[in-house]
Amino acid sequence: MNQVKAVHATTVVERRFAGVTPPVVFSAWADVAKRAKWDLPGGKDWVLVELAQDFRIGGREKARFGPRENPRFWSVGEYLDIVPDVRIVSAGTMHSEAVRTSATLLTVELCAEGDGTHLLLTDQSVYFAAGEAPTDRRSGWGAILDRLERFLEGDPIHRQGVPQ
Repeated sequence: MNQVKAVHATTVVERRFAGVTPPVVFSAWADVAKRAKWDLPGGKDWVLVELAQDFRIGGREKARFGPRENPRFWSVGEYLDIVPDVRIVSAGTMHSEAVRTSATLLTVELCAEGDGTHLLLTDQSVYFAAGEAPTDRRSGWGAILDRLERFLEGDPIHRQGVPQ
């Protein structure tokens, strides 16, 4: 039997969103219509073809995404802890077509900082298969949070902290 050894890694990414309050950042994660506008790793040629979430403790989420010509990646997960405007914890698996590539415990923490928000994202993963690595995950979270920042900056209603 030729089996790839599991690789364990923790990825921590921090962002500061000036002029955007924690409730506004939290809403961008909690509202599936908003999240669909920014939650996508990869480059400009990537697409999000499915995103569903039941945003509550015990609720499930599912996404399918990837390069436009072959959106072969998909993830499923469950929300383990949600503290409005403060914390989101989920656990899930990532797949490439029929191959499960990793399992993850994800924690997103939000803290007011001046007139904005400090976001701390901690991804604790075990990688099962060749084709996904901790460096890929760090790059993916970087792209996702870049898109979140652009989403928050581009929405004048959100900049004022007024929920839709």
